[in-house]
Amino acid sequence: MPRGRSRKARDAARARVFSHIRVAAVTIAAGLVLVLGAAELISSGKLGFLRTRMRGPGDLSGIAMELERAIDGELVKLGVSGVTSEREDKEDGRYVWPHTKKKGHIPHDISIYEFNLAITRVVRKVGGRVIRGGDQGPDYRGLRTLDMRIGYGDIETHRLVLQQSSGTDERGERPAETSSPRIAIVIDDFGHSGSETIMDLLNLDFPITISVLPHCPYTTDIAHAAHRAGKEVIVHIPMEPRGYPEIDPGEGALMRSHTKEQLVRRIDAAIDDVPHAVGANNHMGSAFTSQHIPMRVLMRKLSDKGLYFLDSMTTPESVGVSEARRAGVPATRNRMFIDSPVDESGRIDVASQLDQLVALARKRGEAVGLGHPHPETLRVLRKALPELESEGIDLVFISELVR
Repeated sequence: MPRGRSRKARDAARARVFSHIRVAAVTIAAGLVLVLGAAELISSGKLGFLRTRMRGPGDLSGIAMELERAIDGELVKLGVSGVTSEREDKEDGRYVWPHTKKKGHIPHDISIYEFNLAITRVVRKVGGRVIRGGDQGPDYRGLRTLDMRIGYGDIETHRLVLQQSSGTDERGERPAETSSPRIAIVIDDFGHSGSETIMDLLNLDFPITISVLPHCPYTTDIAHAAHRAGKEVIVHIPMEPRGYPEIDPGEGALMRSHTKEQLVRRIDAAIDDVPHAVGANNHMGSAFTSQHIPMRVLMRKLSDKGLYFLDSMTTPESVGVSEARRAGVPATRNRMFIDSPVDESGRIDVASQLDQLVALARKRGEAVGLGHPHPETLRVLRKALPELESEGIDLVFISELVR
């Protein structure tokens, strides 16, 4: 074979080898991208069904619960009242999941458009989507109804059917007319310790309401210290949460299964354990506060003791304010938690959430925000409270907002 022809043959062979290598490299790289992408989606739960495909339908309970938490938090923040839920388990051959239908009333000062937008944002933030949403009506009173179907992919996990309310709130009266927005800050969960953060919160020179857990090592000492510091003291009564017994509300908790006599004994014990208390709010209680009969027992005792009630709103299904009004107990409700985790790592953003509370107060005239004795909460409040006063925000105790 001639020398030149042999070189050409070798070059052609070499080119074919390099071409095969390039194709193989691209194929491997594409495969790695697909594998890593699928692994990320599976680990995040978004394609969790792939792990169980051979064993049966994928379980979307985790995704549904994450959407539930996001939706409930926004319903509380937006002031939706009279919320009821209907739950059922569903399956379509691919997945199994819990489906929840919620009904309630949208405050008169929030438009259907605003409400739709707010819910859509929080749903998207946790990876869900609004499958369909639109308003119906108006009815004979001129009120419209928002119907939203929410879920993951093409799976509907939630349906919201929420009607506009008339010009009064859920208590049948408007918030008090004031020249300046009013905000009440409540710090929960005092009683476990007497740490430096705890004492520094008590010494903030602003009208902060201190909620003290009964039956804790520092319950009495903290209540006395808060009273000496000029703070308003309320008793933080433990109540049964959803998820009990995995989630423990603590000693002396009020349970749905208790008899009237058992509830009365526990309520009396909690109130008697916290000196200087002028009101009460619920610790946890997402299961207990949604039940009319046990909440009536609580409200009768608060009425007898001359205490007000702050509904912590750990569930939008709480009947706390309505049962308080029925018993003649002055009451109001929490609008949002100012130091709740903003992501799965547990990170909190107190400054941002406090800004949202201020926006609510400017819109509605008043707002209640609940926090906890965290160092970050102390740091932000120490800086923000003087600024809020300088901006014309009235900082008040809860007793000035109950009615």
